[in-house]
Amino acid sequence: MHLIGRSREQLKLLGDYLGLCRSGALKELSKRLNHRNYLLESPHRFSVADLQQIADGVYEGFLKALIEFASQHVYHCDLCTQRGFICQICHHHDIIFPFEFDTTVRCAECKTVFHQSCQAVVKKGCPRCARRRKYQEQNVFT
Repeated sequence: MHLIGRSREQLKLLGDYLGLCRSGALKELSKRLNHRNYLLESPHRFSVADLQQIADGVYEGFLKALIEFASQHVYHCDLCTQRGFICQICHHHDIIFPFEFDTTVRCAECKTVFHQSCQAVVKKGCPRCARRRKYQEQNVFT
């Protein structure tokens, strides 16, 4: 169930990207969802059909296929890739996304995305939040 919950979280984040894309990929994903649009809205809501598929051992494969379709769209769509992130710790030029759970971590406060390996090195916390706090402190004194 942990893997299914994780996959549902990924699918929700991917749905957020496709929901803002003008390419029509969300319509295609909706077709593949078989009228289960709640999968894009809440990772914690399950239908009886979902629970039956979990029991039958096919639900995880269903989710993986949806995630593969949606992530491939995001990686290859100009509009979606522009909504990606650059790691603010290492500043490497590769674009990272919040749904890449195996390699990224997200700040709980500002939602910025970092490489897991970079975040592990920085003990101070999120550099974006630190910059924002510093800026706010400067504005208080001026």
